[in-house]
Amino acid sequence: MAVIQTKALILRHTTDREHDRMLTMLIPSKGQLRVRARGTKKSVSKLGGSLEPLMEVDLTLADGRVTDLVTGSVILDRFATLRKDIITMTMAQWLLELVESITKPDQPAEELYINVIEMLHAMQQEILWPVGRQWLALCRRALDLLIHEGFAPTMGVCSVCHRPLNGNDVSYHPQQGFVHTKEAHDGAYALSTATMHFFRTGEIGTDERATFRQAHDLIERLIHHTLDRPLKSENVLRSVARIMRLPKKA
Repeated sequence: MAVIQTKALILRHTTDREHDRMLTMLIPSKGQLRVRARGTKKSVSKLGGSLEPLMEVDLTLADGRVTDLVTGSVILDRFATLRKDIITMTMAQWLLELVESITKPDQPAEELYINVIEMLHAMQQEILWPVGRQWLALCRRALDLLIHEGFAPTMGVCSVCHRPLNGNDVSYHPQQGFVHTKEAHDGAYALSTATMHFFRTGEIGTDERATFRQAHDLIERLIHHTLDRPLKSENVLRSVARIMRLPKKA
């Protein structure tokens, strides 16, 4: 039986049979991978606590007849700071769902893996930011992932005339990508100078609320065009953000 050892970021798990779990994970050498973790639903399982979503682990995998089997697991990072706050936890889950949706099996993902781990570490540093600003940063990371995996065009050059895109004359259309507004098809989504500047530099202008609305709308359009559906975590994130904005009871 062949055995391999690899780092892995656990994206999701589901119950399989009575006591097993199926894990969906991202690993550097193979991209997305689904494996079976036998007996990890049992309360006496030694592996169960180290195989939760949003954990980076050092896994030992053995060949199975259908799927690889987890035979050992050591936690490398549980991203404890993200787990302390419901907003950052939900945003991290949203990010992991996006990663799962745009990655495929048997495609090396060394650079993507490093990028996602760095994003999660950066999110831990933003835990005290206002909700809107954290969500804005999440939108920028989502665009970076979509561009990296080839699901979104670059924002630097017009896809029609191939000339550089300026900050005040840019629109997005699902069939064209990012283009000069005068060359965009009907129904294209015009982007403000502030929004373009934010996506390019991460710097937020004076009207943060307007930038957030436009950035979030653009990311939703890109994701829906890529997946033909919104992310399931989107409604959860909206609900959590709405609850966090409610006034505190005296």
